[in-house]
Amino acid sequence: MTTDTEGSMSALNAAQLAFDKVQASPPSLVQPWSAELVKFLSISVLGFSCVALIMAAILLWRSSAPPNQVLRVFGVISILCFSALLLVVGYNNEQLTPIVGLFGAIAGYLLGKDSPKDKNE
Repeated sequence: MTTDTEGSMSALNAAQLAFDKVQASPPSLVQPWSAELVKFLSISVLGFSCVALIMAAILLWRSSAPPNQVLRVFGVISILCFSALLLVVGYNNEQLTPIVGLFGAIAGYLLGKDSPKDKNE
């Protein structure tokens, strides 16, 4: 039993020393993504956005959707895709928070707005 306790204590001490070493070292601000990866992901998000908007346009056109439905679908898809693009290009919290708040307000307006025709149905 004492061997297990001594072994556990020595492992705990070694872990504490390793943790103290990590805490003492200055934090490194290294960007985990390379510039090429960010460029590829940005282009991919934009391409996906275009494909989603084209598919939505075709589906809405075939179903003869009313204008307010078209506005809602296009608005929500655009907001989601632009938010994803902003996350990928790497803005920090101070820059991203007001933008996402604005997008949330626009999405809330689009989804919460009802025309009198919709309320009667």
